Order: sequence, then structure tokens, then C-alpha cells
Amino acid sequence: MELEGISRGDRFPHYKCNIPEELKTEERWVTCDEYKVPLVAIPTGTCFAASSTDPDTWRDYATALRTWEENEHIAGVGRVIGEDEDYVGVDFDDCIDPATGEVLPWAERILERLGTYCEISPSLTGVKVWVKAPELARSYKKPGIEIYCGRRYFTSTGLTLGEPVPIRDAGAELAAIIGEEFPAVGRRSSTTYDGPKKVIDLEALLERAGLTVFGEVHQERSAEITYSVCCPWVLEHTDADDSGTRTGRYENGALFFRCEHSHCAHRNWRDFRHFLESLIHLGRSPRGGARGRLR
Repeated sequence: MELEGISRGDRFPHYKCNIPEELKTEERWVTCDEYKVPLVAIPTGTCFAASSTDPDTWRDYATALRTWEENEHIAGVGRVIGEDEDYVGVDFDDCIDPATGEVLPWAERILERLGTYCEISPSLTGVKVWVKAPELARSYKKPGIEIYCGRRYFTSTGLTLGEPVPIRDAGAELAAIIGEEFPAVGRRSSTTYDGPKKVIDLEALLERAGLTVFGEVHQERSAEITYSVCCPWVLEHTDADDSGTRTGRYENGALFFRCEHSHCAHRNWRDFRHFLESLIHLGRSPRGGARGRLR
């Protein structure tokens, strides 16, 4: 792929003629800023955070394209990978030499096996692949390669590797690749637990507690989803700064809480959950806690 004349600036390239028509038919499109934070596609250029898990923040392709075309501060467009569809997104990082357009051998081998539609990413050093694999039930991530079966969006460039090809049903090939790239690790424990497993619905917990959620972010590389939130202890922060607080869920279902402010350095998910559940069940923050700025 010849990349001469194409630069990675604040706005990402988008070649609409190369985007598969089947991806354009559903209202699953968003826009994004230069940091790839998803935004609701609004032609006037107004910025509101979008979410890959909230259909109310998705729009049709024409609206997303128009928003990008008419607003210089909108960096790009992207499509959500829904949990209720057969599409799977495969993301390769740092696998292209931007000067020559050559794909590194390890990535080239996988691309050839999948034989499906793929694009050069906005960084011009990665590749985003669209494939159909309805049997895939979970996502996989490690440095260099990430595989998503839902709850994510891909920035879309239409900058294809060669001539664009259709999105292919390659579930068997993808399953074999997953087996090679993500081999199962045996447990050391001699006993296994087969009892009920408690699953905490993070989104429901945040909503019931009334905690202010600023939006979905993509700062936790190993997380399935990450939200920027108002810290419950924000009044303890210097100048009541409400930035730098995140909570989310890893691929294995584990939940986390992190706040970058020194006053919260000792606090973890257990503290955060205790605070939220106190609001839900007692109607007040836990003894000795500061409710902070809540909705």
C-alpha cells in the first residue's frame, strides 16, 4: 500500500467509496476526536460523548459522514461492533511501516488466513479487520493484537490494503488463530470451583448510586470498558478537581477503580463499591466518607 501523500494529522482519512455497504446500513455510526474518544454524530459540530454500549448515541452513516465533512474539529468517523451481530473486529497495532506501507510478516500471515475486509488505522501503523464469526462469544486482547466481538467501535478510514474485498465469514479461521495467539493457561490449583459466580453489573451500580459518569474512555489498555467518573471523594482533591478518576471492567469480568489524586492513592475497587452500595441501600455515603459531586 502506497502511503505517500497521506499524513497522520489531527483529522483521520476517510475514503467512503471503500467502506463496505453492509456496514453502512445500520445506525451504528459515531464520530471521534483526535484522541479517538467517540462522539455523537451531530452535523452542527456539537460534541457529546458517545458510547459503544448505548445505541441512543449512535447514528446512521450519512449523518456521521456529514458531521466529519462539515466540522474541522471532528477527527474521524467510526462504526460500533454490536453484540447482537455477527461482526468481529480484529485490531493489529504497530504492524505497518508507514514509509513503505509494508505489513510485518506476522500480521501478513494472519491477514492472508482471514482473507477479509481490512483497513489501515488512523495512526497509519496498524490494521483494523472486519470479519464475520458468529460463534465467537468473548473478546481477546494482548499487546499487538486485539479481537472484539462487541462493545467496541472501530475508527473507519477506508484506507484499504490493496483493492477492498468483502467482509468474509471466517469463524473457523479466526478460532484457529485465537487458539494459537491466546493459548489456554492451565490453573495451578488442584481444586476447581464450580459453584455460583456473582456478577456485578457495573453500569447498573453506577446508575443506581447516581454517580456522575462523564463518558467512556480508552485509557485502560487491558480493560473491556472504562468510564471517566466523578470521584466520590472529589471534595478532598486539590481545588476539587474532578478529572483523573476511572472505573471499568476487565475482559475476565473483574472490576477496578483508580483515582490519580494523591488523596485517593490508597483507595481501590472495594472502597468504591462500598461507597456506591451505601448510597443505594442506606441513601447516604458511608460513615466518614465525602459524597462529593453526585447527580
